[in-house]
Amino acid sequence: MQIIKVEHTDFTLVIECNNLESTFAKAQKKQSQILTATSYTVNQGEISIFNFETRQFAKLTDKKTYPLIFENKDYFVGITFRDKTAIKSPYFYSKLKEVEEKFFYRDDLGFLAGTINFGNDLGKSNLILKFTKENSFQEINFEFEVFPTKLNYRSDYEKIVSDIENEYPYLVLDFLKKTYTSFKTGNSPNTDLIWWQVFGGLYKDFIQSSKFVLNKPHSRIIRQTKYVKADRINKWTSVLEEEYSQYKQFPNKNYRSEYKTLSTNTSENRFFKHAVFQTLRRYKKVKSFIEKNFSNSISENFKSELSTIEKQLEIIAVNPFFRTIDEFQGIKQESLVLQKATGYSTIYKSWIMLNSGLKFLDGIQKIELKNIADLYQIWCFLEIKNVLQKLLGKENPDEVALAEIQIDDFVFKIERGVKSKVSFYKTDGEIIDLFHDFSYDTSESQTVKSFTVNQRPDIVLKITKNDLKENYILTYLYDAKYRLASDEKEGSPDFPTEDSINQMHRYRDAIYYVNKDKSKPEKEVIGAYILFPGSGEIETIKKLDYFKSIETVNIGAFPLRPNDYSNRTLLEDHLRTIIGLDTESILNDVSPQKESAYESPNPYVLIGFIPSETHATCFENNDAPFYYSGEKKPTKFGFNNLKYFAPYIKEKGIKEYYEILGYQIISRKDIFKTNHPLHKDTADERLVIQLGKKHQINQGRYLKISDGSIGQIPYRYTNLKSMRKPIDGKIMVLKVS
Repeated sequence: MQIIKVEHTDFTLVIECNNLESTFAKAQKKQSQILTATSYTVNQGEISIFNFETRQFAKLTDKKTYPLIFENKDYFVGITFRDKTAIKSPYFYSKLKEVEEKFFYRDDLGFLAGTINFGNDLGKSNLILKFTKENSFQEINFEFEVFPTKLNYRSDYEKIVSDIENEYPYLVLDFLKKTYTSFKTGNSPNTDLIWWQVFGGLYKDFIQSSKFVLNKPHSRIIRQTKYVKADRINKWTSVLEEEYSQYKQFPNKNYRSEYKTLSTNTSENRFFKHAVFQTLRRYKKVKSFIEKNFSNSISENFKSELSTIEKQLEIIAVNPFFRTIDEFQGIKQESLVLQKATGYSTIYKSWIMLNSGLKFLDGIQKIELKNIADLYQIWCFLEIKNVLQKLLGKENPDEVALAEIQIDDFVFKIERGVKSKVSFYKTDGEIIDLFHDFSYDTSESQTVKSFTVNQRPDIVLKITKNDLKENYILTYLYDAKYRLASDEKEGSPDFPTEDSINQMHRYRDAIYYVNKDKSKPEKEVIGAYILFPGSGEIETIKKLDYFKSIETVNIGAFPLRPNDYSNRTLLEDHLRTIIGLDTESILNDVSPQKESAYESPNPYVLIGFIPSETHATCFENNDAPFYYSGEKKPTKFGFNNLKYFAPYIKEKGIKEYYEILGYQIISRKDIFKTNHPLHKDTADERLVIQLGKKHQINQGRYLKISDGSIGQIPYRYTNLKSMRKPIDGKIMVLKVS
């Protein structure tokens, strides 16, 4: 249906879009003031927009009205010229080749038409129509705003930009987008990208003012001194007359004479020269970069415009006027000429703006931003960081290594990989690492990897626990998806899309931990979740499948939007749980494969009595450590859950434990060679346990057990959690039946 018309003396412009009413209704739920949320302007002509209630077009009378241009919608734009014979070479101008190539002109019909989709680009935009009529060049500029359907355009979008800017200065900026946002200049550092974007909005005034100054340069009366013969003196003073009376017999004598003259070599013109030359140098540098790196993306008309601007600046710079002007040495005092004089004031203000940074407030500078999907992903990473910070009671992360890189001083991006990380350290030794855009590749050298293709989840949370195994890492994945099921199917609720949920299943099935001591790799990921800009009542969300599945299979989704602090608690509660639970509880909650069961994450530990330091040599500083029993053997040895052995040194206690590799029953006389101090020539059988990796506890300080000493009963049992987490300085022993 037709939604916007622009009536001009030479043409009628019409914009059409299908299924717009449902899209508008969806956007209206996110912003209550939508009926006065935007405006449309055109430099020539009258605008009419479609009224959903009357089903008619109405001319714009109020400055503020409702949006009709939305993200990810196809719009047909058609222009019918009233007198096709009078119009020459009409086209829509755009920096982007992909936009210009969508429009075609039919000479026989006098009809220019094409389609445009703004994708995930939000903000202000325009359609610039250019044509020639009766040898007169015409440029019609129709301006509007592209609105989101998933967010509140003013508050949510502004918060995303502001939050990212606080953490990653300039990361929100981008180049060659279909939309732009207005900012003010500020005192932050200036980059080439900022300079270029600002220059694009003021270069016409800068060039026009430079030409005006060259035609009417400011000049000032100055005093000059020269030495001339008496007959060349224009103004005689009493001093000159007295001097002449003394030397009049010398006709070739030169006399010192002062006179006033007009000069253009003023401080204002020295600044003007500096501003022109500096602008030309930086323009050439950035133009060269754009042509080299974006040649396949920019349109031929934009390339032509770049060359035209450069030629205009070069013509100004080679003007003979500058030969008489000295080099700029700085502005030593205020100048009313620079502040108020025609031409000079425009150049001075332009120079200040070009060399300033930005304030992210509504202003006159047109700055292009990254699309909302990219911004949403970065914002979700920062939001998880902020939630963790709050839950852990920290003002800032303990370590920050944000992998922010600058591409040739132009566009900022976040580098993929492990360098993009923030870390939090807990007092109990646990470490929480949060990564952005983490990559799992297929490299053989990686202990955590993919065996098929590279996997790149947006956000990875790694929690290093020490309550069971030392440095045991629990991994959780989060993907930020700026998509809803309703984007693909009209009338659908604000649910995450099916393919995004399926991606979480693929992540968990594709990423493995490779243990060199085991024949098969093990799944690495505990849980995987979607973050999406959904909404709804919190109690209703808790009953939905995408949320209930988190508790049952650790895969699901969390709605996350700026300023939605109610639904944000769902993510907060989830993060509070996984950083607060002990490892045993978490691993016990992981579902095993069919017809199989996972090993207990909290296995049993055998505590064995060591009567002397000589007996301790069996496992201390031994390449093949082992333990052998006395006549009494541990009655429960060999059951499935027994994985570790802890030596209890007589009168000292326990300071370490060992992994059990295997065991056997052999004769006492066969344990040691005959010359060994522990050798005994007896045929009594002993239990010999082969030991593996050693794990130190309590920083090497000895711990006692909870039921007193050990010796009379040479064996006790505990579990791994009790070994690593003593209570009141003692290891709790268990009754094993």
